Amino acid sequence: MKKHTTLALVAALSLVSAATAADISTVMKEAMKGNASLHSKVATGKGTPEDAKKLLEYFKSLPAESPPEGDAASWKEKTGALLEAAQGVVDGKPGATKTLQEAGNCKACHSVHKGK
Repeated sequence: MKKHTTLALVAALSLVSAATAADISTVMKEAMKGNASLHSKVATGKGTPEDAKKLLEYFKSLPAESPPEGDAASWKEKTGALLEAAQGVVDGKPGATKTLQEAGNCKACHSVHKGK
């Protein structure tokens, strides 16, 4: 029984670290793309607490990434704002969804950092 519990724990930790270790492309496809995206659901208050936590996990990987283009300081600022906003939603801070909407402005980031 102990062996099964250990295997289940290892499998669960692998799933958590996979979400945390997502690269930019994965985050954009799985969390940001489209009107029905995870970001959109959470930022409009339609997501569940689990959705907010999952979004936060995706965003945790972004500040450590290198932007395809643009200044690294700008990248850290923009991705840090996303991370902080998502954390605010998870923590239930007042106005956090509005802050997340503003931080998740695709054009503001893409115009400076999206590669060709």
